[in-house]
Amino acid sequence: MDELDEQILSKLKQDAKLSYKKIAKMLKIPPSTIHFRIKRMIEEKIIERFSAIVDVGKLGYETVGWIGLTIDPLKTDEIAKKVASFEEVRMVSITGGAHNLVAQILTKNEKDLWNFIRENIQTIDGVQGLDVSSSLKIFKWDTYYFFNIPEEKDIVVLDGIKK
Repeated sequence: MDELDEQILSKLKQDAKLSYKKIAKMLKIPPSTIHFRIKRMIEEKIIERFSAIVDVGKLGYETVGWIGLTIDPLKTDEIAKKVASFEEVRMVSITGGAHNLVAQILTKNEKDLWNFIRENIQTIDGVQGLDVSSSLKIFKWDTYYFFNIPEEKDIVVLDGIKK
């Protein structure tokens, strides 16, 4: 990844329907360069897929809930995978701090959020406790993430787990 790749990704993140020719014109480089760079980023899985970004509010999904889960540490991966398997779950992360897992849930309303938690999360074997927060007003909703992933040499392994 270099600065040109980042510029191309930036254009695609703004509008994935842009043609290679249009991106090339914007960046003042040949379209063949754009084609080659995007093809390489797809092959290297930097670009995983191209997809539509849907305004979920217009589909009636108005409640974003955050659930902090305290769980049996011996079942962390099992529980994380179970939580991640639900369609309502947008993100699951193993965390440090007050909770072992944090999940972001998207539902149509508060009642649906409560029913989802009661019927799906609280029934998972190994869930020992949870805290729920609900977003009241969202100021930013990023549809993509651009992480600065550390080099393999910078990752520390503790107890067989990469950190």
